[in-house]
Amino acid sequence: MRHSSHTPSFRAPFRRSSIVGLALALSTTAASGCLERGLRPVNPCTRSSVSQRVQVANVDQVDLLFMIDDSGSMKEKQENLAAQIPRLVRILSEGDRDQDGTEDFQPARSLHIGVVTSNMGAGRRRDGSAIDNCEGLGDDGILRSATGDASSCAPATYPSGVFAFEAGGAERADDFAARVGCIAEVGTGGCGFEQQLESPLKALSPASAQAWTLAGYTPPRFVGPDYAPGVTSGHGLEHDFLRPGSALAVVIVTDEEDCSVTDGRLHGMYDGVAASGNRLCFDHRDPAEGLLTPIDRYVDGFLGLRRDPSLLIFSAIVGIPTTDEASGYVRDGDYASLLALDAMTPELRDDGTVEHSCEAMDSAGRSLGRAAPPVRIVQTAAALDAAGAGVSLSSICSDDFGPAIDGIIEKIADALRGACLPRALNADADGRVECEVLELLPAEGTPGATTDCMELEGRSFDSLVIDDVGAPRQLCRVTQVERASALSNSAPGWYYDDASTEVTDACGAGGARIAFTTVAPPATGSEVRLECLQVIALGVEAGPDVICDDDAASCRLGMFCSVEADRCDTGTSLPGGEGAALRCDPVERLCAVPCTTDAACSEAGLLGYVCDVRTNEEAAGASAAMSIAPALLGNVRGVCINPTCN
Repeated sequence: MRHSSHTPSFRAPFRRSSIVGLALALSTTAASGCLERGLRPVNPCTRSSVSQRVQVANVDQVDLLFMIDDSGSMKEKQENLAAQIPRLVRILSEGDRDQDGTEDFQPARSLHIGVVTSNMGAGRRRDGSAIDNCEGLGDDGILRSATGDASSCAPATYPSGVFAFEAGGAERADDFAARVGCIAEVGTGGCGFEQQLESPLKALSPASAQAWTLAGYTPPRFVGPDYAPGVTSGHGLEHDFLRPGSALAVVIVTDEEDCSVTDGRLHGMYDGVAASGNRLCFDHRDPAEGLLTPIDRYVDGFLGLRRDPSLLIFSAIVGIPTTDEASGYVRDGDYASLLALDAMTPELRDDGTVEHSCEAMDSAGRSLGRAAPPVRIVQTAAALDAAGAGVSLSSICSDDFGPAIDGIIEKIADALRGACLPRALNADADGRVECEVLELLPAEGTPGATTDCMELEGRSFDSLVIDDVGAPRQLCRVTQVERASALSNSAPGWYYDDASTEVTDACGAGGARIAFTTVAPPATGSEVRLECLQVIALGVEAGPDVICDDDAASCRLGMFCSVEADRCDTGTSLPGGEGAALRCDPVERLCAVPCTTDAACSEAGLLGYVCDVRTNEEAAGASAAMSIAPALLGNVRGVCINPTCN
């Protein structure tokens, strides 16, 4: 790596003094600068630290939790969901999205599926009597292990609420899915005060911080038997559902608004026709009242269960309107516009109920039930999306849940496939980038896990680190291999992937990610980190035009370039067409303004820039000089630079 006054780092949980920060970080060493002509700004510095948790391609476990509303209007909707579960399981276990016999994404080797309901009980009426179907804590976010009375399947009780499937095992995917489908028909006798966000949070939350929870995780507390807040812990350690390093998918299926409350005694205020969660949520929807639980509890709670937000998927099949306008907002992730639709604005009807946002119809035009505006659930989805989780929304008013299941599959497939880098990196002619990849292995003694760097190809021992719960774990340094070796899979290690079909599918045109050769995959359960000190393309977002080549209409200042095939002279120094012709700087591999004196930089409009008359190896530093062609090592660099950045 080239030396800089700014040291990139990202391993805060690893107790090592030189490492700070953990989550995705993008920062630039910047100083202000502007042009004399037209006062057009030029980003004056080109160096950026890129530190990211890298989601690697061998994540092969999916833990999928369904939260299914069990109130009176859900019978047909539960049947629609159960009908789609076999296809969901089959596609996830085979990685074949279109069922054409060709693998489309990394399949899940192991699936855990669980089901909880929206019934978390309710406080008593003002006269002390229990509210119908809401006794005590209801189902309390406990994973279901028995078929309900309304299930179309034969009554059955299973040993655990964790339904486990291993690809290639004795049980067929369809048989496994049939069992899950039976559990998914939870019936319609649940509490009318639905708590669709509180239930899965309690099901998944551990009673204490774990090695797999986010650094600084504080376990949420839940109501007790008398509905007093903050009394009980979550159930996350009472079963083996959630596994370290798995992709966690939480799927909400409901036709009502979430009505998770801070004080269950509020339920007792509602009697007769108004005794429903929708009316309660309508009357107390103002966050300033503090009676409905703030959605931050669920955003932070779900994010806290995965160290990498890209391993969290939040999907909701809810009362989103089925109009083309609403569908467009969902597709584009425009949550603000979706929530601004008239149908998504709760209004009270003459009979005291809340106006529906959509209505499901069968092929004969008969109503299959209505749905209420899911404002709080959409707000939660928007916040999770902004934090880096995978989000999928669809309408429960559709008579076919196939597209909804497709959306869930797409987000899970993205997590299995690997995370995209936040921007393209500046690769040399061999495809190498100025980055390091380190792999934190599971703690010693973890059943079935590789815990020694020397047992893995393409690794060397870096250090012994202590994780958040005090467990010692080996940190391995992974070897970077050149592009030719990576494509032939002839060498063990990692490589920068910006051209494969897989990266285009996952990240779009011009996207990039870190990948591993097939002879050196990361250990299951390990955590992989990427650390880079890279020059960046000035003012150019990651995309097809980030590199200056024959296809570029005009090479621009700061675009990535190839010294071997310099195309920079096809462009000009400024996007507007003014200034001197460019050439490829062999030190930073960016299109730059050539010069012999400082005056050339001023004439090009680069205020405050100077001409770098050092040799290329002097400018690069000893650690990076090896990336410069030997024939150019003795040459004067001869490009305009910002002296505050070099």
